[in-house]
Amino acid sequence: MRGQAWLLMFTAVLAGARARGQNWEAGAAIGFGFYHDTSLSSATEAGRAGFGPRFDLGAVVGRRLGGHFSVEGRYTFQDGDPEIVSGSTRANLDGDASSLLGEAVYAPRRREARLQPFVAAGGGIKWYRGTGTPAAVETLAELATLHRATEGGGLVTYGGGMKFRVTERWWVRLDLRDYSTPFPTRVMMPATGVRLGGWLHDFVPMLGLSRGL
Repeated sequence: MRGQAWLLMFTAVLAGARARGQNWEAGAAIGFGFYHDTSLSSATEAGRAGFGPRFDLGAVVGRRLGGHFSVEGRYTFQDGDPEIVSGSTRANLDGDASSLLGEAVYAPRRREARLQPFVAAGGGIKWYRGTGTPAAVETLAELATLHRATEGGGLVTYGGGMKFRVTERWWVRLDLRDYSTPFPTRVMMPATGVRLGGWLHDFVPMLGLSRGL
């Protein structure tokens, strides 16, 4: 249901953008996300926790504010299992994550240029989900336990990319982003006395198409 709601919102924004002229742009992309796991440590045990690398789908709507600046709204869905690892031992659970965010984008070349590198930064919200059924006796429970749960929190993103004009209205774009969030402790709950190493980072390269409206 949440994915359908975001799709309806994206369609509504796109319809509004078409009525406002060619300062607007909309597109879709596919990619692959790579998490930098967070460390787990206690007086006797050590390991790491995060999400496995999986495919990423995204949609974007943007508006130019001048020759070099624009703003973009983006929705992404990323498959990926929450997992806990210590040495050769691994525990995981089916799961995924969704993000809704806004970014400020700066392109040093004017928009008439065929090749446009850019940098971007922004923030939003990211939801992590554990969707599987945890085992009755969990592996690595001395470090953390996996839960069927949903947890949302703040998201900080930064990165950049490249856009290449194919026709007057169509672009091929490469987006490279780091998505950083607090660790989702409802989905992966550290055991008593276990210390977390910090935020969870997700590096996401995406290749897509966008169209001027």
